[in-house]
Amino acid sequence: MVEFIGYLAGFIAMWTFLPQVARTLKTRKSDDISLWMLALTLISNILYEIYAIYLGLIPVIVMMGLMSLVVLVQIFLTLKYRTH
Repeated sequence: MVEFIGYLAGFIAMWTFLPQVARTLKTRKSDDISLWMLALTLISNILYEIYAIYLGLIPVIVMMGLMSLVVLVQIFLTLKYRTH
């Protein structure tokens, strides 16, 4: 049950970025997206990943890895569709 809670929390955290990724893909605009926020989120995810690896927290390792992937996709899209 505790592992399920870990996976659920990670899934919800990852899911929060998916609407922005979808919107960026749809509108092909990203001028209003903060690269600082994305960079800080990625750094935070990496630090959580290190912490989870050290403690052997498999749900956190898996979900932070997936969330980092989604954030990296958003960073790529933000840079690709930025007009200024």
